[in-house]
Amino acid sequence: MNGVRRSVGAGLCGAVLTASVLLAPSAGAAPVQAGASPVQAGEIPAKAGETPAKAGTGVVRARPGADGAELGNGDRVGLVGGRNLRITAADRAERTRYSVASLDGRVTVRPSAERAADRAPASLALKPATATPSTTTAAAAAGTYSVKLTITHADYVASKLFYVWNRTNWTSYPVNSDGGGPTSSVKLPPGDYFAVALHSDFLQPSYLLAQSFTVSSAAKTVSFDQRAAKETGIRTDDTTATRQSAAVWLSVPGGDLAGFAGADDAKVYVTPFTMPGVSLRIHDVLAKKGSSANVPSPYRYDLTHSFKNTVPASPVKKIAQASLARTVTKIGAPGTRTTAFLQSVPDFGEWTGVYIGSAVPVAGSVTEYATPGVEYGRILDYGTFDQYLNLAPRTLPAGTAAGETLGAAPLQPVLGEGTGSELYNHRLYLDEGSAFGDADGHQGTDGRARSSYRVTGADGIVYADGSGIDAYHSLTSSALPVREQSYTLEQTTHRRVPYARLATDVRNTWTFRASSTSTGVAGRVLPLIDARVKVSGLDGSGRAAAGTVRVTATAATRNADADSAHTRVTGLAASTDGGTTWADLPLPADGSAQYTVPADAAYVTLRVTAVDDLGGSLSRTLVRAFAGPARLGDETAGPTRISDVVVNGGKPVRLHDQPLQEFTAKFTATDPSGITGGDLYLYKGSYDAPSAVLYGTWPASCTKVDATTATCTAQFAYIQPRWNFGRNALAGTWNTAAWAESADGSGFTDRHAVRSVPLLRDAALTVNASPEPVARNKTLTVTGKLSRADWETLGGFHGYAGQKVRLQFRKKGASTYTTVKTVTTNSTGNLKTTVKATTDGYWRYSFAGSVTTATATAGGDYVDVR
Repeated sequence: MNGVRRSVGAGLCGAVLTASVLLAPSAGAAPVQAGASPVQAGEIPAKAGETPAKAGTGVVRARPGADGAELGNGDRVGLVGGRNLRITAADRAERTRYSVASLDGRVTVRPSAERAADRAPASLALKPATATPSTTTAAAAAGTYSVKLTITHADYVASKLFYVWNRTNWTSYPVNSDGGGPTSSVKLPPGDYFAVALHSDFLQPSYLLAQSFTVSSAAKTVSFDQRAAKETGIRTDDTTATRQSAAVWLSVPGGDLAGFAGADDAKVYVTPFTMPGVSLRIHDVLAKKGSSANVPSPYRYDLTHSFKNTVPASPVKKIAQASLARTVTKIGAPGTRTTAFLQSVPDFGEWTGVYIGSAVPVAGSVTEYATPGVEYGRILDYGTFDQYLNLAPRTLPAGTAAGETLGAAPLQPVLGEGTGSELYNHRLYLDEGSAFGDADGHQGTDGRARSSYRVTGADGIVYADGSGIDAYHSLTSSALPVREQSYTLEQTTHRRVPYARLATDVRNTWTFRASSTSTGVAGRVLPLIDARVKVSGLDGSGRAAAGTVRVTATAATRNADADSAHTRVTGLAASTDGGTTWADLPLPADGSAQYTVPADAAYVTLRVTAVDDLGGSLSRTLVRAFAGPARLGDETAGPTRISDVVVNGGKPVRLHDQPLQEFTAKFTATDPSGITGGDLYLYKGSYDAPSAVLYGTWPASCTKVDATTATCTAQFAYIQPRWNFGRNALAGTWNTAAWAESADGSGFTDRHAVRSVPLLRDAALTVNASPEPVARNKTLTVTGKLSRADWETLGGFHGYAGQKVRLQFRKKGASTYTTVKTVTTNSTGNLKTTVKATTDGYWRYSFAGSVTTATATAGGDYVDVR
C-alpha cells in the first residue's frame, strides 16, 4: 500500500487506512525508527519466506534510494522515491495501528497494541524532513512551567493529539499525547503560545480545536472547548454531491502542520480564530450520494481551499461547478470487473499532505471537477489496494481540459521514480518491482507479486540468485570484478490475484556490460533496455474482439544517450497458449505490426526483443498481455486440486448495517509437490461480468498440513455494507472463485464457481403479546415487526413488507415451539394477529428468511393466563 491508508468508508474494504502521507525528500539518508531502535535504511532483511533462494548469492534489502525499515512484527515502513511514506502490513489477521511522525529529520513509527478495527481515523503529526531542529531543550534550561492541556465538553475522547508553538518564533514543543482521556501536559518556558488539539474517534466527527495562551510565572491549565468548534468544508452547487473523504489541517509559519482531521464522509469541526501566518487547509473529495466501491460515482470533485490568518465563524467555502476545471478520465480494468479508488493530494507549497479519494468506475469513465490552478498528486488503487498506479502530478485550468486513460493494457514494467536496478559499491542492487505500469507510461506496482532474479557473468559466475522478493525490496549481488564484462540478468515477476486476470507473469532477460569501478556515491543505473508495448483496439477491460489489432513497440536504454545507444526493437511475437507456441509478427521500421486475434483466443501473450549499440539486449514476455474474445473456463495444469471449500463455517453470511463485520473462508489444496499458495474471493452474478465483488482483506494464508496438502484461509474483515455494496439489490446468492498453485511451479488450478454463498441482509424480529396477564379463553393480541438491514444508508433497519411470518407458542415447562398460524407483514413490516389464551406460555414470531434476507426469531414473550 502506498502510504498510510484507512479503509472504512473511504473504501478499501480490505486494507486499513485511506490516507497516504507525502514527505519531503531528506537531504541525507535519515534512518527510519521503529520505537527506540533505529534501523539503517538499505540493511533490511526480508520477511520469512522471502529470503534469497541461494544463501550467499544475494541479500534482500530495502529499495535503494528509499529510506525504510522492517518493524519487529514483520510490517515494513519506508520512504519510496524520496517522497512517499509506505507502510506495508505483514500477512496476518490483525494489523497494527501506528503513530507516525517526522521530526528533526527523522521519521518515527511506533506501533500500538490497539487493533486497527478499533482505532480512530488517521491522525498524523508530520514535520518536513528538512526542518530546523527544535530549540525546546535550550529554552527549557531557562526555566519551565507545567501546562495542562485538556479537551472539554467532549462526550468521549479515545484519541487526541496536542500541538504547541511559541507564536513569536514558532518554535514547536512536542507533547506526549499517548495517555488515555482528554488531557496531556507539557513544560513550557514563559512566552506567548498557539496550540491545537486534534480529537477524532472512529466513525465520529473530527475536531481541530485552537487556543492561544500565555505562560508567565506559574503552572496553568489550557482548555479546548469542543462546543466552540464550527463545521468546515467545501460545498458546490451540485446538490447530488456529498463528501466522500476529507483532509483538514492547519499550517503554521516555519512549515509545521497540525492535523490531519477528517475521515471519509464524517464532519470536521474547527475552532474559529485569528492568528497571523496560520492557515486552515481543506481538501474535500465529493461524489454522488449513495455511491460505493461496487457502485461508484460517475463524477468526482477534487476541491481545495485555504482560510489564511482567520478562520471565520462559518468556515464553509461555497464553490460553483462552472468555476472549476473539468476533464473526463477513463479507467481501464485489468481483465476483469474490479473496484478502484482514485486518491489525490493538493500541493500548497508545503512538503506534506494526505491522499484522500473516492471510488471510480472501472472499464468506464469518471468526470472530474477540480479546483483550477492547483497541482494534485494522484494515485489509482485497484481491488485490495495492493495494485496501484503512481500518476504524474496534474494542474488543470478552469474550463474543460483534455482527458486521459489510466490502467490501459498491456500492463508492463514502467520505470518509476526511485526505482530501477543500480550498480553501487561494486554490487548490483536489483530492483524491478515496478512491473505493472500501463500502456500509457504510468508507473505501477503490485504488492502481492513476487519476483526472482538471477545474474550470471560472462565468466560463468552466478553473482545473484534469489526468489520470493516483493516489490518493496531489492536483491543485492555479491561483489563484481573490477574488469568490464557482459552480464545476463534473468528476472521474472509472478502474481495470481483476485482483482486482475491480465499480466500474470512478466519475464525479462537482459544482457548488459558493466564494470564495478567508479560507481559514484549515488550509484549508477544499469544500462538495461526498456520496451513499451501498445495495442490498439482494446476495450476498457483490456479485451480484443476477433480480428486485427496493431501492436506497437518502442525501446530505449536507461540512462544512456539516445544517439550513442541507438536502441531498436528487433522482434515481436504473439502466443495464445501462454508462450508454448509463438507467431512471429512482421515488423516494419516503425516498430508496429498487425496481429489477427483468433476467435478462440482467451488471452494473448506478447514477446518483444530489442538491442542497442552498447552490447545490450532485451527479451521481454508479457504473459496475458491482453484478453481475447473467448471466455476461458476453469483452468487446471498438472495434478493441483482444490476441495472442501467452506465459507463462514457453512452458514449464510449475515451482514447488518454497521461496519467492521467479518467472516472467514477456507479450502483444501493438494499437489504432489506441495502447495505454495492460493486464494479466493466472492462475486455476484456471472464470473466474466459480475455485478459486484468482495475480496479478502489480505492474501489467504496457506498452512501446510503435510507434504502434499495445505489448508488455505481467507479473512474478509472490516466489511461495511454501505461502502462495499451500497445497494440492497446485491444481497442474495454469491459465488466463490478459488485457486491454488503447486510448490514446484508446474501446476495450478483456478476454479470459477466452487461454492455458492448466501450473502444476506440481516433481519430482526420483535414480539409483544397483550394483555398480560390475560383471562383464560380471552383474546390475546400479538404484535411485532420484521425489519432488515438497509445497505444503502448507514444506521438503519427498515420494515420488510409482504413476508409470511410464523406465530409460535411454547407451553410453560415445554422445550419446543409449535406453529399456531402464519401472519403476513404489512407495508411497514408490522405484524398483528389475535389468538385465544388457554394456558401459560411463551409467544414468538419466527421468520424463515428469503433469498436476500436472513432468518430472524423473536425472543419468547411470556403470558400468564389466569
